[in-house]
Amino acid sequence: MLRPWIGPFRYKASTNFAGIESMSENENLSDVLSEVYHALSASRRCHVIQLLASSRDGNLPLRELAREIAAIEEDISPDHATGEPYRNVYNALSQTHLSTLSDADIIIYDSNRQTVAAGPNIELAALLIVLNQAAYQTLQGDSLPDLGDLDRPSTGD
Repeated sequence: MLRPWIGPFRYKASTNFAGIESMSENENLSDVLSEVYHALSASRRCHVIQLLASSRDGNLPLRELAREIAAIEEDISPDHATGEPYRNVYNALSQTHLSTLSDADIIIYDSNRQTVAAGPNIELAALLIVLNQAAYQTLQGDSLPDLGDLDRPSTGD
């Protein structure tokens, strides 16, 4: 896998670039971007980011996230996202995806309350999703996405 050259940039903990606040002096931008891009490698994790970024208070119950993502994947309304598709998404989120997003400081997952909140790197992750969609569409010869698309989860995964 080719990794883009980021350069030898280092940010101190006082730096606040698109929500990056938790970096120590030894951590560089390349490491943070690598971790965030890894988190973005699954469409369900991207859906979590987009849903949280577009929520009113940046805080959603796990059940609501699972229902919304199952609805996106099945192309149905959230009210009809039940049964096996819902259970599959719920289990995948709780067993795999939310811990990956939490490790990258994109979300804060409270497993006791079953809630997911926006973490310090949510803005960076949401921005990277939009930029990657724009780059892909440009390379495919499509028109650029509307920046308002940040508020809506992508259904083309």
